[in-house]
This record gives sequence, C-alpha cells and structure tokens, in this order.
Amino acid sequence: MKPMLRRILFFVLVLILCTAGMARADLRFGVLAPRDSLDAVEVWRPLAQSLSKSVGQRVSVVALGLRNVDTAAQNERVDIALVNAPHAVSLMDRQGYVPLASRLNATGGSYGGVIVASASSGIRTSNDLRGKRVAALGAESAGAFIFQVRHLMDRGIDPRMDFAEFKRCSGQAACVMAVKNGEADACFVRTGVLEALAQQGAISLDDFVIVDARCEPGFPLAHSTDLYPEWYLLVSNNVDTSTRERLRDAAFSITQDDPAAAPSRTRGFETPRDIEPVRNALQSVFAAGFADLP
Repeated sequence: MKPMLRRILFFVLVLILCTAGMARADLRFGVLAPRDSLDAVEVWRPLAQSLSKSVGQRVSVVALGLRNVDTAAQNERVDIALVNAPHAVSLMDRQGYVPLASRLNATGGSYGGVIVASASSGIRTSNDLRGKRVAALGAESAGAFIFQVRHLMDRGIDPRMDFAEFKRCSGQAACVMAVKNGEADACFVRTGVLEALAQQGAISLDDFVIVDARCEPGFPLAHSTDLYPEWYLLVSNNVDTSTRERLRDAAFSITQDDPAAAPSRTRGFETPRDIEPVRNALQSVFAAGFADLP
C-alpha cells in the first residue's frame, strides 16, 4: 500500500473513532438544588439512569445552586437542565436552552403565590393591605414575592408606597411565624407552605386567612395569585436534534408509577406549557424597580 494511501486511511480511521467517542460522551443533567447538592444528586440519579437507558448515553447528574443557576449551567457545560420556571426563562433567554417538557408533580405541575394574613387582622382583600406590615423573602423568589407583587400591581397597589412596612424574612416559614406572632399583619409564601406547616403542627390554619382567595378546579392548595407552570426540562442548543428527540421521548415515557420517578416525586412529563406568563410577571415586576426589595 502506498504511503500516501496509508496516511489517508489512518486519518479516516481517527476521524471515525473521534466521532464515535463524541457520540458516546456523557450528557450532563443539571438539577436545581435548593438545599443540599449531594441530596439532590441522589434524588435525581434514578431519573438520570432511566433517561440514560432510553437515550443510549450515560447521563450524569450535576447539582445547580439556587443562586447561580446560569453560571453553574455554563461552567458545568450542562446539556439537560431541570429547573423551575423563572430559572428556565433565564436559561432560555441568556443561553439559548430549549424547553423539552414540563414536569408534573402532586399538584399537576402548577404553583402560585399566597398572601396570608392573620385571621384577626380584618384583612381579606388586597386593598386591605394598605398601611399594613407585610413579611416576604424578596425578589429572588417567584412564588413568595414576584407573583404576589404582580398580583398587587394589577390591582393598583404599590407595596413600596402603600404598605406601612416590608419586613424581610430568612425563610417562608419565618414569614408565616411573623404573622402568627404579631410581628407582621400579612406575608407572602408560595403555594403549599401553609398546608405543610399545618401538617407539621407548627400552626393552625384557623389562625390565618388567604387574601384574595381563589379556587381553581383540580388544584388542591390555597392561593391568591394566578397559577403558573412550575418545572421545565430544558436542553442546550449544543445538543443535536436526534438526541433531543430521544430525550423528549424518554421523558414522556416516564409515569408516576415509574420507580425512577419516585425519589423526586415526579409524576411524569408533558408537552412544555406556555412560559410567557412567567416571563411577563418577572419583566413587569423588575421593570417596576422591585429587584432590590424588600
């Protein structure tokens, strides 16, 4: 065989091997880790393994810290991300991630904001909050701040001007306890927090009222605001179309009875829900200058 031909065949072989190696590269699965990164990895590993079997590539879990999702996703070269809706908006707008599916959970995949007041306060509607002390987390929380502020803005109420005080709390449970202990007249929490505290025996629901209470068919939790989609499965624009389709099909095949879904309390995945209501809420609240409040 001529030397030139041998060199050509050698380079073709190297190219084939490199391409095969790239095809077998791990897919990095970034999951939101609000508390403990190691716990998050363990919780989501069974789901990652299920996706791996369906896709034919190893899927490794990477924990994304709550306050640095964008940076972590970029630094860790995350191919797939499972994050809440506000972080999904950020990853889509800033890094070009594409939604594959919406995640379903015990409440059907929706959540919202709750405005909680003391039952003895006389507060029943948004307008009753004028001149009152309100406890909240801050603009880093959609379910415990953004959605409530948007709700109030739509009703002509500016918390900066109309509240007597905005009290920052260290956590949502602390906000509720501030109302219980008379340190605040009302507070903002996300859906499910009040019921969880009552189930733990920390509070009695009879001591509180839901401001602007709503009843949404099929949604079991108390809420004051509109309901919004909660979780999104996203894929990086660096992932090829074929792999995206396999990931989507794998996600849609997961059911609430799937053992791989049990640790994360996932009930399955569905076609991505419209994320525009979340984007609009974020944009309107931040545009109004609430990014640094309370």
